[in-house]
Amino acid sequence: MTTPTSGPASTPRPRPLPRRIRVDAIEHLSPLMRRVRFVGPELAGIAWSGPAAHLKLIFPLPGETEVVAPTPDGPRPATMRTYTPRRIDAAAPGLEVDFVLHGEGPASTWAAQAQVGQELVMMGPAPGHRIDPDAAWHVLIGDDTALPAIETLLEAISPGVGVTTFIEVVDPGETRPLPGSPDARHHGLPRGDDPRHAGAALLAALATHAWPVGPGRVYIGCEAQAMRRIREAVIAASGLERRRVTGRGYWQLGAVNHPDRDFAED
Repeated sequence: MTTPTSGPASTPRPRPLPRRIRVDAIEHLSPLMRRVRFVGPELAGIAWSGPAAHLKLIFPLPGETEVVAPTPDGPRPATMRTYTPRRIDAAAPGLEVDFVLHGEGPASTWAAQAQVGQELVMMGPAPGHRIDPDAAWHVLIGDDTALPAIETLLEAISPGVGVTTFIEVVDPGETRPLPGSPDARHHGLPRGDDPRHAGAALLAALATHAWPVGPGRVYIGCEAQAMRRIREAVIAASGLERRRVTGRGYWQLGAVNHPDRDFAED
């Protein structure tokens, strides 16, 4: 997710050029998470744009195997979805993206059957989240869809700064070791497989969290309505200024393709 552009005079960002990418390797991180490494000559010039960034991936239409790249003035492809780049290797060049297998849908269906040699089309990445260098501590809150973004944030936070994470997953089998400082405190919160319970485990755990004092920062990424409830609860309990609590709606219950610019500033 990117930082929103402010001001009425801002001009729309031009659509990035599409790049055709090829599956080079697939890693099973957990029963419901796949990490796919992409390569291809069109990745030349790609650069890391910061933690919790996003890019667009365009998947094949049902029953097809080849992806048609969009034109600059054409319609938005129906199978385009937003993902966090987990890692970018500018030298190779290469790109790693983590996929949650959450059931039906062009991205989840594709990731469940992904094979080396298959091609997708990508656009981006857009700028990532700015880490506040003056923050005394960070709390990172999210569900499994935000886990790749949270991992990039953990890697970007300076050593010695206190970090606590709350990660909501389907079941304990989806928890795994996280990067960053070995002193970070991590809480894996099983919620079950009913999406209607999204955010409930997070809210319950945060209700008993002892918030530190000082100028901290909080990042929240999960189902859009749950994120708004969690954000208000965090602001009330922590005493932080609203601007210090970043919210990102990564998906929305009942929505087929939730927009990537859901920023909770409303």
